[in-house]
Amino acid sequence: MKLIYLLLLSIITLNVSGQSKPISIIPFKLEKNCIYLYVKVNEKDSVKFLFDTGANGSVINSQSVKKLGLSVDGKSENKGSNGTNTVEQSNGNKVSFGTIERKKVDFALIPYDTDAFDGVFGTDLMKGNTVEIDYNKNEIRFFKEDDKEVDYSSYEKMKLHLVDDYPAVESSFTVNGLKYSGLFGLDSGADDILTLASPFVRKNDLVQKMRKIGAASFQGSDGSTYEMPIVLCPSIEFSAKFLYNIPVSLSASVDGIDATDKMAGFYGNSFLKRFNTIIDFKNQLIYFKLNRNLYTGFD
Repeated sequence: MKLIYLLLLSIITLNVSGQSKPISIIPFKLEKNCIYLYVKVNEKDSVKFLFDTGANGSVINSQSVKKLGLSVDGKSENKGSNGTNTVEQSNGNKVSFGTIERKKVDFALIPYDTDAFDGVFGTDLMKGNTVEIDYNKNEIRFFKEDDKEVDYSSYEKMKLHLVDDYPAVESSFTVNGLKYSGLFGLDSGADDILTLASPFVRKNDLVQKMRKIGAASFQGSDGSTYEMPIVLCPSIEFSAKFLYNIPVSLSASVDGIDATDKMAGFYGNSFLKRFNTIIDFKNQLIYFKLNRNLYTGFD
């Protein structure tokens, strides 16, 4: 028995030592379905950022520009969910999170109608690492690219599509026995569940085919406020899993990201928070596994 015990102990030790250690672990808070973490901008510490896979560039809330002492030295185009506008920009900044430092970071300056956060942590800051989002522990773990010892056990691997630099995966849903498939964007910065893009809605006549259960107002980063009908989707297939009776928004946008014909829709973090996620931008792979949020309500 002693020999067997020692053998088991040896196997456990090998398994533990074989798992990769992240180069940085960042704790986060889940507030109204969205991920918030704290970073350092230039020499200012404890700056609250929204973690947003749907933003390919990082942002500073205009209300925080003075507090952070940023210079305003350019302009950039901001494409929001419902429109596009020109905003001011601050160039050449430094962002630090844990042991990681990004230099020459350009921030778009967007006037959000809130002082609840200082900025947006976009995919420009995520790339260069493999990123794991763990909702069970409320941690984001950053690994070196091509780290062979990242623990992918119990994760479902999928192809990560970058549609105009927007991360997306293949997914589908079923209505009245008909299956609708396409590429769906992954937007952790949105607090909603799923928004179907207006061209996809029109093409498939979904306003007539899906049962309306309400309406909701949304505000895009371009400053526009708009209302969308909320309908009930009987079944969604995502990462080889099925979720049932999900409220979905139907966009009627004529401009902005929600008006794209390159994607069928966008999953917000009220949906995505149910899956721990590992994003491998370099190899265009993404991994999902269900977590403790699976049975939380859809807000």
